Amino acid sequence: MPITTPTPPPSADANRSELELRVERRVPAAESLTAASPSFIRRFRWRVVTIIGILVVGVAAATAVTSPSDGGTNTSTGEVTIRAVEAQQRDLVETTDLDGTLVFADVRLVTAGAEGMITATAVDGVALARGDVIYEVNASPVTVFFGDVPFYRSLSRGSEGDDVLLLEQNLAALGHHAIEDDDGEEVDTGFTVNGEFDRATANAVRRWQAAIGVEETGVVRPGDVVVVTGPAMVSSIDVEIGDRVQPGSPVASLNVNGTETTFHSAHAGEIELQVGSGEVSSGSVLYTVDERPIIAIVTTGAFDRELSERVEDGDDVRILEQLLVELGYDANGDLDVDEEFDDATTEALTDFEEDLQDTWDDVNVDGILSIDEFVIVEPGTRVDDVVVRDSTNVAAGSVLFTSSTKGNVRIVNTAISVADQEKLVEGAEVDVEFPDGSIATGVVAEIASSSTTDPTNPSARPTLAVEIALPEVPPSTAGLNELDVEVKIVDELAVAATVVPASALVATLDGGFAVEVVTGSASTQFIAVDPGMFADGFVEVTGIEPGTAVVVPS
Repeated sequence: MPITTPTPPPSADANRSELELRVERRVPAAESLTAASPSFIRRFRWRVVTIIGILVVGVAAATAVTSPSDGGTNTSTGEVTIRAVEAQQRDLVETTDLDGTLVFADVRLVTAGAEGMITATAVDGVALARGDVIYEVNASPVTVFFGDVPFYRSLSRGSEGDDVLLLEQNLAALGHHAIEDDDGEEVDTGFTVNGEFDRATANAVRRWQAAIGVEETGVVRPGDVVVVTGPAMVSSIDVEIGDRVQPGSPVASLNVNGTETTFHSAHAGEIELQVGSGEVSSGSVLYTVDERPIIAIVTTGAFDRELSERVEDGDDVRILEQLLVELGYDANGDLDVDEEFDDATTEALTDFEEDLQDTWDDVNVDGILSIDEFVIVEPGTRVDDVVVRDSTNVAAGSVLFTSSTKGNVRIVNTAISVADQEKLVEGAEVDVEFPDGSIATGVVAEIASSSTTDPTNPSARPTLAVEIALPEVPPSTAGLNELDVEVKIVDELAVAATVVPASALVATLDGGFAVEVVTGSASTQFIAVDPGMFADGFVEVTGIEPGTAVVVPS
């Protein structure tokens, strides 16, 4: 359970409004009541504690104070000065504290892709977006692309593959897929995001090269870009300007914060996105182009031809038939999900097209799935940030929306003794306290299955390594690494407890406990209470209500 207070609490004697009263007081004889002894306090488990939600208020004035007695016997009378405070209602928390180290979560080592001299670098702590320059070799910038496929070869006309697809996605995301006319409108160039390096791709590469100030070759070399999955921050620069590097030489370390992927239009024209935020479902209308619906087909299979009764059997036919059945179009039960496009397939597809035509007049009802009527969407694709708004005229390849996942900004490495391992489980929330007193909530990501012991310390206890994920950290620590922090594990929690200073507790000779209460009749009275949890100089009690004025030692 996380601790919600952002700062350490005051002690029981701090920030407490008190009243000192000069009163005539009748108190019991010494044999009736005694102050709670240190041995009593020690009978309670003491651990490092934190107090939540401190609210300290003043006590109302009291005058002559009289203590209880048996028929007026065994008492004495005298003028005394007392101090009183109000019982409070708040949470008490006991924690086990572990020393930890805050580090970056997903650190990627950047190595040089080409031989040369370092002529510029980014600086530690700077955020890197797609297209940003991380360093320069021989005055040639090395920029950041997003994706999960490294550039392991030179790419030029005729190249095909996932690395080409990644190149095209980044070129389009940076706006190099199209050109602008005199009115600032996008002009389609024939560029498509399809993994094939054609003439339009080469021209887009040249536009990108012109933008970053390098020779416009239309060829992309492995050392021209650094590929990371998403937005990153420079955690360290490992070279100096003027250093010479070889391919593979360490240049920098980046802390990568999640992933960011883009979805691109396969069409040019007036685009209107038809889906809201969330995961894209197969068979839905993803967008319209010039008021014509484009269907999303969610699959990892090959789907690159027109489908009709004239095509050969294939897995794409089976995917289409399965989709139609899932959408409720099964040709009155006659559609078999197989690899054959038969009359039942045509009937089911025609029924689907007719329903689409009820909303969009330009739907062609012919029982044929044309290549320009659908787009392939990878499973799990989500609409997170919409780029193209309603009724926007765009070129083919334009980014319609992005999908992103946010990774853990930081992790905390710590260790827990084997004896205490039951206090932590993977997935549990814990609080992490920073040197400035701020607190962030983390999640236990991993607990080692085997223990280790410090070989330099013969008396050291065996411990288990623990990794705690932190989605966010306080702004004051944003650029810091290897920072000492404290992990707080809640051992015991008393929620909305009635508490008094521990010094107000009095032990009776019969083994019970009491507090001296200021009554409304200008006297005091000893009230029996049951003590509960102790924390930071306070004790939880039952038997009195919050707001009750209790006497504390002067």
